[in-house]
Amino acid sequence: MGYSIQRPSELFESVRYNTKTTPDLRVAMQKKVKELVARIEDREGRMRRIRAEYQIDSERLAALVIQFQNKKSDFVSYQNQGGSPSEAIVPAGVIANLIKEGEMIDSERGQIRKLELVLRNLPDSELYNHPETGEVLSRQPLHQLTDDELEYLGF
Repeated sequence: MGYSIQRPSELFESVRYNTKTTPDLRVAMQKKVKELVARIEDREGRMRRIRAEYQIDSERLAALVIQFQNKKSDFVSYQNQGGSPSEAIVPAGVIANLIKEGEMIDSERGQIRKLELVLRNLPDSELYNHPETGEVLSRQPLHQLTDDELEYLGF
C-alpha cells in the first residue's frame, strides 16, 4: 500500500535552508570566483590551440568572424577566406566555436565582476535593537537566497 502526499511543500515550511550567514556566503562566492577563473583559463587555452592548429592570427580571425556573422546571404563560401594560399581552410564550425568560446568568456568575466562587487559590499555585522531592553547590539547578518542562487553558489 502506497502513501500520497497532497501538498509536499508543507513538509518543508519550517526548514530554513535558504538562510546563510556572511562567512558562509563569502566562502561560497570566493570558491565560485576561483572556479570561473579556471574555466576562463581553460577556454582561452582551447582557443589558443585551435588558432595555432588552423594558423589563425588576429587579423584573419577578425575577417573570418565578420564573414561568419554576415547574414545578408543564405549561402556563404568558406573557400575564399583571404590570406595566402598556404593558410589552412578553417571550417565554419571552428569559427562558430571560437565565437561561442569568446562569448562564454565575456559572460564568465561579467559573473566574476558581479561576485567581486557583492563580496566587497557584504557586511560583517549589523546593528539591531534588543527586543526587551531596546539596547543597540551587533549581530552577524543573515542573507535570504533564492533556490537559483543557492544552486549557483553550490549550497
